[in-house]
Amino acid sequence: MSSLHSQKIELSKQEQTELELIINKRKSPQSIVFRAKIILSGAQGKSILKTSKELKCTRETVTRWRKHWAERTHVHSVLEKLKEASRPGATPKFTPEQICQILAMSCDKPEDHGYPFSHWSENALAFAAKDKGIVSSISQRQVGRFLKSSKHSDQ
Repeated sequence: MSSLHSQKIELSKQEQTELELIINKRKSPQSIVFRAKIILSGAQGKSILKTSKELKCTRETVTRWRKHWAERTHVHSVLEKLKEASRPGATPKFTPEQICQILAMSCDKPEDHGYPFSHWSENALAFAAKDKGIVSSISQRQVGRFLKSSKHSDQ
């Protein structure tokens, strides 16, 4: 295992060429250029400390990106290796079935569902979705977002 002071990176000639192209390309995103510099520095045998001083960043940043590069051996694209790992994000609060039921109810007349209004408002749809047991809770703003997104998908 390499020490934290060296953490040398082995690059193929093609990878080195691609990294240099990324650095020299004027339209490359600066975050990608910065990461490419970290990797090239490791390939040149520069220590983590020296790289962090040259690039004016923390040793942790250098270590993280060199480790990230080394772990992504299954990724063939140099550019993909330099990108952030995907993050899972929050799980959706509403299922597609719940959204469809709310949207379907919005197409019906409120009287068809036993409500005494002549038309649906976002507030009335939110109330009805809770009342019918489609969802345990929902705001009128969320109902509005569903309605707006369904309108955009029709166009």
